[in-house]
Amino acid sequence: MLAPDELRKAFKMVEEENWAFRAFLKATEPDDLDRVVNEWHKTLFAEMDCRSCQNCCKSMTPALTNKDVARIAGVLGLTFDDFRTKYLKEDGGEWIVNGKSCPFLTNDGCSIYDYRPKACREYPYTDKKETSSRLMSLVANCAVCPVVFEIFEKLKKRY
Repeated sequence: MLAPDELRKAFKMVEEENWAFRAFLKATEPDDLDRVVNEWHKTLFAEMDCRSCQNCCKSMTPALTNKDVARIAGVLGLTFDDFRTKYLKEDGGEWIVNGKSCPFLTNDGCSIYDYRPKACREYPYTDKKETSSRLMSLVANCAVCPVVFEIFEKLKKRY
């Protein structure tokens, strides 16, 4: 599996190919796509600890639910509104983290790891059903997550 700091360069080399393959997968929708992606998710994440990478924390802005806001605000000793004012901005009806990188990422990792937002806990969504409906984000996430990059490379070999 690629090291997190090698990912962007490797993705640039296969990006065009990945978008073409995404179109192929969308058109053919293999019957076993969910099962295969879910199995590789389990296998690859057993080999890698997300906390050793943190690319998603450095480059993505997760959407937070009201439950996320209330939970994290409580842990930080802030009111719901104070938390939103300090850390979030509204974007298309959703609350997202203000800025390009997560304000809770420290040199020691995620300072709210046990309380992180649902979007962070579920990322990169490769253990979910209906993979074919998320193929655009799957391709984009190849530039962020080493596991997603590896899954996509395996998919290209399989299909």
